[in-house]
Amino acid sequence: MHNIDYRRVRVSVQKNQKTNDLLQFLHSHHVPIYQVRTTKEALQFELARQHIAILRKARSKYRVKIKLHYLTTDELLPKKLITFICLFCLWIIPIFCNYWIWEIDIQGNTPEQTVAIERLVQNEFAAPILKKRLPTDQEVREFIMQNFREYSWVHVAKVGSKMTIRPQLAPKNEVKENKDGYYHLLANNSGVITHFDIKSGERKVTPNTTVYKGDTLVSGLMTVGERQLLIGAVGDVYADYWLESDFTIPQEVQYEVVTEEAWQITFADEGLPTEIKSISLPKWLARYVRIAKVETREKIVETLTEEHIESRIMPLLHEKMVQSLPTKSIIKKENLLHIRFEDGKVKGKVLYLINENIAKPYPIN
Repeated sequence: MHNIDYRRVRVSVQKNQKTNDLLQFLHSHHVPIYQVRTTKEALQFELARQHIAILRKARSKYRVKIKLHYLTTDELLPKKLITFICLFCLWIIPIFCNYWIWEIDIQGNTPEQTVAIERLVQNEFAAPILKKRLPTDQEVREFIMQNFREYSWVHVAKVGSKMTIRPQLAPKNEVKENKDGYYHLLANNSGVITHFDIKSGERKVTPNTTVYKGDTLVSGLMTVGERQLLIGAVGDVYADYWLESDFTIPQEVQYEVVTEEAWQITFADEGLPTEIKSISLPKWLARYVRIAKVETREKIVETLTEEHIESRIMPLLHEKMVQSLPTKSIIKKENLLHIRFEDGKVKGKVLYLINENIAKPYPIN
């Protein structure tokens, strides 16, 4: 099939006695012409490219001088101002967008936690936001953990123009309460009092007060006039204190990363070791079929260097410290004092600012 080319060509014909004959020739061959203009020396008009062959026949027949000007060219990028403007926009717009965070993804453990963290984050910084105005990963982590004490760590990742925040719940430890007898609450460690969570007892210190090990925080005796009532002190008293920790870890580490998540349908008696969650099916169907979401993991062996201090070493040390702390304890700040790589090991010292319950029950005699 022959392609019809409707692109316009401007034709300039030198005026002489044969000019009218050329126009009659084009008319007899059903060649439409447009934008006809005349000057003292030439006749100008436009026609489609597909009719250039007929025009050239007319020029040869009547010996008329013509000039052709193609209004559209076959160049991929015509050398025009608009072309350079468009290319500049294509270059500058991605660079400009790269300086912004356009999406903040919150990956909470439950929908309620996700919504609560989203509201908290939006009050501080909301997308879109310039990257230079965005708080550092450590500041974001401390901000969320101070408002949600059930989290022991907050993973913050920035990929391109997207920021992902994934909080991690603190491990649950069973605490057995001794309900026999009455107690005072004494300081088990020195620190600066931040807040109280007590059910009974009389406070002996106030927030932002420095206490030392053995000081009475909450008394189990309440003074009413000249009498003392035995009520017992029950609850938690939180304080900030600095803890210096030495560490030694292998320089070559091995860990697993999730590469893919997918839903799978298997027989009910087949186990899925990497199962994340499953769909509840009717009892008659659950006997034969199981639908579960599984994840594919990949083992990675990596040699730690100075480039991995913020991305690998500090999170690893943080996790190790969190596991050694009591429930509801949080790490507000962490400063790396020094680090060295020698003999296939990484050695150093970290200073942690920890907020935890320092209250210790002491029996009332």
